[in-house]
Amino acid sequence: MIRFTMHAFRGIAILSLIYYIIVYVISGRKTSFSSFWLATWMVSTSLSLMFTYALQKDINTLLRTSKIISILFWIGIVFFLIVEGFLIFFGNNVAKPDADYAIVLGAQVRGTTPSKTLEMRIQTAAYYLNENPNTIVICSGGQGTGEDISEAYAIQQGLIRLGIDEERILLEERSTNTVENLTYSMEFLENTSQNVVIITSNFHCFRAVKLAKKLGLQNISSLGASELMVTTPQYYVREFFAIAKDFFVGNLSFR
Repeated sequence: MIRFTMHAFRGIAILSLIYYIIVYVISGRKTSFSSFWLATWMVSTSLSLMFTYALQKDINTLLRTSKIISILFWIGIVFFLIVEGFLIFFGNNVAKPDADYAIVLGAQVRGTTPSKTLEMRIQTAAYYLNENPNTIVICSGGQGTGEDISEAYAIQQGLIRLGIDEERILLEERSTNTVENLTYSMEFLENTSQNVVIITSNFHCFRAVKLAKKLGLQNISSLGASELMVTTPQYYVREFFAIAKDFFVGNLSFR
């Protein structure tokens, strides 16, 4: 097991470094979560060297430590793959038609320009709203660091640009995270049994739906917006850690 895990760490180190370079070249140094791949490269390289040294020198203490790390590593991999399966499944779900409300979750705005992630959410929302003309849309997201306008306002302007009537658009501009996105957006609803569609990135659908159900929404579905192929892997990995955090602080459950 130790030798097999050692080779796994070597592979992860190589792939992490290559992926970081690709993201850096295509999307730039400030791409969110990109530093994770550098950290993964360093940790994986260090562990593979430790495992190599333990096997070569046959040091009992290091061998026992390596075995424990190997067991924890493979348990983590199994759990990671299960969660990623849920993310992929929910990200490809079909949203219920004729929703009473669609909630579009915010993402980064650079100055006054929506990030590529947010732009994809806006386009996906516009498509759904054009197909379901009676649906009211709630644009959700406050104004963060480096943002000259709120994320909600950026969504609103993007929808208007794509032909959505301003009278169908409501703004929620106080939220700073997904829990607040949903909590404050729910204030616009008449009751929690209304048909609501959450529009967000495909990797984010699972967590958004689970959080909405935990907050009390009873008739909820999601519609996922696609990502750029080069950044898709890191968003799915980042979402795994976000789910783990929300699970441990009690924001969501897997029921």
